[in-house]
Amino acid sequence: MYSSDLEPETRHFDQSTALRKSIPPIIIDFLDDHHLAADLWEIAVSVFAVDRNLRRPALNTWRQGREWHRSIAVTIPLHNPEWWTRRVSDVEALLDWLTGDTWSLRFAQGAPVMSDISFLSNRDIGLEGHTVLFSGGLDSVCGVIDDLESSNDTLHAVSVSTNSRMEKQQKDIFDTLRGFQRRLRTWSAFKLQVRLDNPEDTARSRGFVFLTAGVLSAIARGTNSLRLYENGPGALNLALSRGQVGAQVARAVHPKTLRSMERLARSITGVSDFRIENRTFTLTKARMVERVPHRYDEALAASVSCDTGFSHHQEGAPAHCGGCTSCVLRRQALAAAGRDIPTPARGTPRRKRDHRRLMMWQAARLNHVLREGLSWKRMVQEFPDLVCDPDSFLPQRREALLALFQEYAKEWDLDAVTAELERISMENPG
Repeated sequence: MYSSDLEPETRHFDQSTALRKSIPPIIIDFLDDHHLAADLWEIAVSVFAVDRNLRRPALNTWRQGREWHRSIAVTIPLHNPEWWTRRVSDVEALLDWLTGDTWSLRFAQGAPVMSDISFLSNRDIGLEGHTVLFSGGLDSVCGVIDDLESSNDTLHAVSVSTNSRMEKQQKDIFDTLRGFQRRLRTWSAFKLQVRLDNPEDTARSRGFVFLTAGVLSAIARGTNSLRLYENGPGALNLALSRGQVGAQVARAVHPKTLRSMERLARSITGVSDFRIENRTFTLTKARMVERVPHRYDEALAASVSCDTGFSHHQEGAPAHCGGCTSCVLRRQALAAAGRDIPTPARGTPRRKRDHRRLMMWQAARLNHVLREGLSWKRMVQEFPDLVCDPDSFLPQRREALLALFQEYAKEWDLDAVTAELERISMENPG
């Protein structure tokens, strides 16, 4: 059951009909004997389904001062409701942070709905190695390649898809990369489709599902760590303007999010040193691209970095709109890295056509601050969200972030980037 202050009528959610989910067989084997982990998956997918079905206030109203905040109440059936009730505040705090809402969770007795059971054990398959999140976006593709090229590590990729287009794109890129590097051993594909009666597009809880899939996959393989790849500016995702507040900025892989997920993983496993590591936090997106050998250009071109890359309904159109925040940053990074990899565009939705200007304004603010001298105090005055990083009190972290954003700001002034921004402007007049 679920409801919100904006839609107070209680709705009943039947997971067997409203939610289609598929868990990789090797993970199912693990979940069958570890009900706390299975419960975490049930919480994540249930929250995502509710998040997608409860509308926020219309765009024009919250721009006029009305918050886009929702107060959401949800009851979720779990195998161990008493255990989770004792830790409900940790889950609620994470969801509040991710979505900008206020969540009130209640857990009832129930058996999680499982997928088909596999008859192979993890030992039979031989799953030694590191578990890595793989979205099929430019950052994750670059990060996986860099890990494979710079080490002898064996990697196991984990993806979550919400439609068949996304799943196919992820598998195609995985197959391409595996053709180069056999140490990219396996691909575990979680599938999740929600029946949308009242669709809400923001879906900030999507990151919770993605991280949960990664955590489950890592502990199912008997490891105590999960790797992911997101450039530092993208992970922190500072507000583009002072008008953006709270979770209007995505926080899926923010350091604070990762820290909260680590605590949940440690609670359900009893492993006190479980870690979620963003391997590329100290790099800009352009720097990540630069580190990838040119023989992987086909994989980089096939990656999708677009807010609406898999949700648009233009049959046969390119995946990228070309002008949303994600597309602009992708094109900026490829240009700054000197990579001649095109990003065919289908056209930017009208509501996203101001993203390029907002990103340029953010870069101008960064340059202005940095011209005054590398000062943590001045950076925090301009971008107060920096202090949300749990490690921002450490002197070495502050130095690393100042250097990172100095490099990022300089990239925006490169001639190649200026030319690419002009092309984006011409593609999206008005």
